[in-house]
Amino acid sequence: MTQYLATEQLAKLSAQVEEQLAELKSSALSRKRGSEDKLEELSKQRLAIEKATDEGADSFLQKFADKSKEVICNANSDLQKQYEAFGGLKKDEVLDKFAALLAVSGFAGVALDILTVAITVYVLHIGIKKFAEKYCK
Repeated sequence: MTQYLATEQLAKLSAQVEEQLAELKSSALSRKRGSEDKLEELSKQRLAIEKATDEGADSFLQKFADKSKEVICNANSDLQKQYEAFGGLKKDEVLDKFAALLAVSGFAGVALDILTVAITVYVLHIGIKKFAEKYCK
């Protein structure tokens, strides 16, 4: 896949992802984890998805996963292989792939940026395996 995002835009979105992941890590450390689910911590990202799409976050994420099965759900996808090999994902690669998938789905401008960051944070925070388990049908 060729690079979809311009270098400057990728750097801007990457910084936003880092900031949101740091917030999630900080808030998780400041309260007892107990039985709390990582999905519950993503209220900011869920709200961003709902505002940008005018539909529920779970509903949109299900549709997103359905449209991007080859990238997210397929066990042989680049992201799944990367996760298996390294135990994580390269943030910039995920941003670029998700931006391309969302653009093909008709999103552009600010909505595209908001959704790309929110979904990337979502996947990086809970992990692609857990995301696939929840949304890939």
